[in-house]
Amino acid sequence: MFCPATKRLGVSAILMCSLAPSALAQAAAEAATELTPITVERPAQADGPMSTVLLPRGINSTPASDGAAILATAPGLSAGRMGGHGLELVIRGQQQNQLNIIDAGSFTYGACPNRMDPPTSSASFLRADEIVIERGYASVTHGPSGSGGAVILNRKAPDLGPDKRIEGHLTAGAGSNGTGTELGGHVAIDLGRGFYAEAAAERKNVGNYVDGSGRTVRSAYDQTGAGVTLGYAANGVELAFDYDYSLVEDSLYPGAGMDSPFDETTIYRLRGGLDLDAGALRRIEGTLFSSSVDHVMDNYTLRPVMLMAMRTPATSDTTGGNLEAQLDFGRTTAKLGIDHQSNNRVAMMYAGMPPMIPLLNNADPSRARFLMWPDVTIRQTGLYLETETELSPKTMLKAGLRYDRVKASAGLANFAPALDAGNTPNTYYTAQYGTTFNTPREEDNLGGLLRLEYALNPDTTLFAGLSRSVRTADATERAMGRANWVGNPDIDPEKHHQLDLGMQIDKGAWYLNASAYADWVDDYILRDQFSVFGVTTYRNVSAELSGIELSAGWEQGPWAIWGDATWTQGRNTTDDRDIAQIPPLHGQVSLAYGLNGWRAGARVNWALEQTEIDPARDPGQTPGFATLDLFGSYELSEHATVLAGINNVTDETYANHLSRANLFDPAVTQVNEAGRTLYLKVEAKF
Repeated sequence: MFCPATKRLGVSAILMCSLAPSALAQAAAEAATELTPITVERPAQADGPMSTVLLPRGINSTPASDGAAILATAPGLSAGRMGGHGLELVIRGQQQNQLNIIDAGSFTYGACPNRMDPPTSSASFLRADEIVIERGYASVTHGPSGSGGAVILNRKAPDLGPDKRIEGHLTAGAGSNGTGTELGGHVAIDLGRGFYAEAAAERKNVGNYVDGSGRTVRSAYDQTGAGVTLGYAANGVELAFDYDYSLVEDSLYPGAGMDSPFDETTIYRLRGGLDLDAGALRRIEGTLFSSSVDHVMDNYTLRPVMLMAMRTPATSDTTGGNLEAQLDFGRTTAKLGIDHQSNNRVAMMYAGMPPMIPLLNNADPSRARFLMWPDVTIRQTGLYLETETELSPKTMLKAGLRYDRVKASAGLANFAPALDAGNTPNTYYTAQYGTTFNTPREEDNLGGLLRLEYALNPDTTLFAGLSRSVRTADATERAMGRANWVGNPDIDPEKHHQLDLGMQIDKGAWYLNASAYADWVDDYILRDQFSVFGVTTYRNVSAELSGIELSAGWEQGPWAIWGDATWTQGRNTTDDRDIAQIPPLHGQVSLAYGLNGWRAGARVNWALEQTEIDPARDPGQTPGFATLDLFGSYELSEHATVLAGINNVTDETYANHLSRANLFDPAVTQVNEAGRTLYLKVEAKF
């Protein structure tokens, strides 16, 4: 059966366990279906519009997949590839800080100025109990920005039952064509009297793959993740302390001028909640967190050294938290809260002839070339109120209001690296914008939303929404400090004004979901690579984004068929140009059969050509493609399942439009996706 009708509006559709992201960056959304009891626990739909919930286990994907590659299989999502690790997630044509990535209440921002380590690459999917994906601006409670959407990794206290003191799960898998190996596990222990402990660890070893034409794509990396939690959950009280760690080593990037031999993320987090019966006040919950990322990239450790050796160590440290009160006024529930985050980034490029590599490795000040992030600190403190009111048995109104106070500074804007001929970041800001970053920049940003849901009948729901969200510039957009790439200290924040319309029909045996949106953006922050020859600058323009998201499915007996399509358009209306990095019309169609403990299926992933590009930023127009995947699973016992598949069966050669230009192989335009790939994975629980 398909997922039952949701409380209020459901999502487009939840992923079936047979997800297999053959086009890891262009993978299409997959609708939720439970074919037979052999599937691992079925995901549940999110309680709200434009949302999808995934379970991190039971997904028939290649082992050791990057986090964004798995997320990109959800409705309306896609991702761009620079290598095998660190794919860039895109929702509704928006990416980077236009999306909020929240891991158990904490925010982490990567330390690579070139985005080798987006937050999805280090987020702890292994430890998440569910992953909520929101398309568009769906709530004011998820921190500043989030105009394009949010990915929220939720954790819950283990519920072991009175006669069970320990439970856990294990995953092991391997595959061909560079898939490598994955081994991971998670265990929860009941310590008694409401106390519990959790521990998790995983190891991914990924090799280079070959594309459909037999060309090697530099995509190898090794990743180790671990974490522990000590918690208490009883009598309406929840409290947990988390430690999470991720280490990525020897990560290769054909879409960049450097590789990354080292990237380390450490997170400390205290989270909890208290149920109350104090009039309208029903619950108080909050989080405190500290995350730090240390990153190194260079052009000589993992590739042949060129005429000039370069190395860039960088750090990104974020602290913050939130406190939220949840209230109940009968037909209206409300969330009233405050949140804060402060992110500091520092990045220095060192350069020299190959004999000077030891000096570069030791960050010798005499070899400092550019101060790319000059000690940039961005502090954001927000106040929000969000209500949900049942206007009638068929009608629900959601309303939210958010205010953010932003302060941005650059502590080293006047610092001159030894090899930059006396130039400071301020030198470049003055040359391009006629300003300096000697004084902090402050903003007062106001956003909000209204969303109405109406049930025509028990099977059909309509929704419409209006929202305004504001995104401040990040450290790169505001303060990048090198001669050919200059941030703008005076850049204004983006103001997104979105309209969402949609419907969901769920007839049990079949479903149909459709949504359309338009986003009018004032002060869109344009990464401008065409106005100033040879220099990347940032300026505000007016822009329009729009799109349509469709998904549908049908089930009869052991047979099921489902599919989806997503179309996005982006336009820089100030310059009458297309916006870069907009995915083409794409989607998938799947057919599956399941009976008596096994299932098998096939999926076609497709994308049309993309001709609407910004030629200054996009590598070029991309042709359409279609690939075929085969997938299956078999239940060994009630505690273990084998999942297997073949991605890109016909060994097609293709690239996702969002992927970077291939700087390492001049024979191809972009970083291509993998050719034919076989994989096998075993998941067990105890």
